[in-house]
Amino acid sequence: MRRYATLSSLFLLLLLLLLPTPVVGGGDARAAEAGGSPGTLFHEANRLYLAGEYDDAARAYADLHESYRIEDPVLYHNLGNAYFRAGAYGSAILYYQRALHLDPPDDVADSLRANLDAARRTLSTRYRASGDENQFIYSEAAGFLYKATHVLGRTPLAVVFAVLWVGFMGLLILWRLRPDLRWAGRAAVPAAILALLLGLMVWGQLYTDASQRVGVVVTDDAVLRDGRHEDAKGKAVPEGLEVRIVEQDPSWTKVELANGHQGWIVSEQVKQI
Repeated sequence: MRRYATLSSLFLLLLLLLLPTPVVGGGDARAAEAGGSPGTLFHEANRLYLAGEYDDAARAYADLHESYRIEDPVLYHNLGNAYFRAGAYGSAILYYQRALHLDPPDDVADSLRANLDAARRTLSTRYRASGDENQFIYSEAAGFLYKATHVLGRTPLAVVFAVLWVGFMGLLILWRLRPDLRWAGRAAVPAAILALLLGLMVWGQLYTDASQRVGVVVTDDAVLRDGRHEDAKGKAVPEGLEVRIVEQDPSWTKVELANGHQGWIVSEQVKQI
């Protein structure tokens, strides 16, 4: 199971800047030479990015994510920026979207949305003269159930649910211990109803996120084919396009476009958000 490590942006940056200078290497060797410290990898990735070595910076950020299974909006933000600067706009969109799914702080979220829009506009210019970046957004996830259950992000929703549930239990216990405090019993009813509604929203988020597996085309040579083989008839699909993932195996992924058309893409060319 992957370790979930979401930190506030300021805390993460301050923590990592206090760690020692990295040893330059590659992949797992670099992590070993760094004494197992993620901070050294982060420093090295930042150095490469500031030096304009964007491909190497992207690999370094990816090493940090893969070696330590860290999922953090700041790390994904930087990784997306490195891919953007390297011209890998599909991968940039992927990591901007992954970062936004982690409920980042407002300042990080604003930067992510601005960069996401910039990547989509760049690809729109490449593929269509109209410059309509909305063509890259898979719209089915904006249905009623999705909207109703995603009014709040998962983290704040879970916090509010926990507070209401603890409040309900506290009021219920107080009322049982002190039957004369009728207000406690009356207050427990709306607390229970709100906790139930928020619990349903949490379930709805888990359900819709699992059923609406959205991916991003991360290469500029992807082809949507009618079957799971290279000779199957197909058509090119643009880099950065968001699709719904229907079925996956190690070699091929079945996807659905926003217009409902389904087909198969080589698995390494589409990544799940």
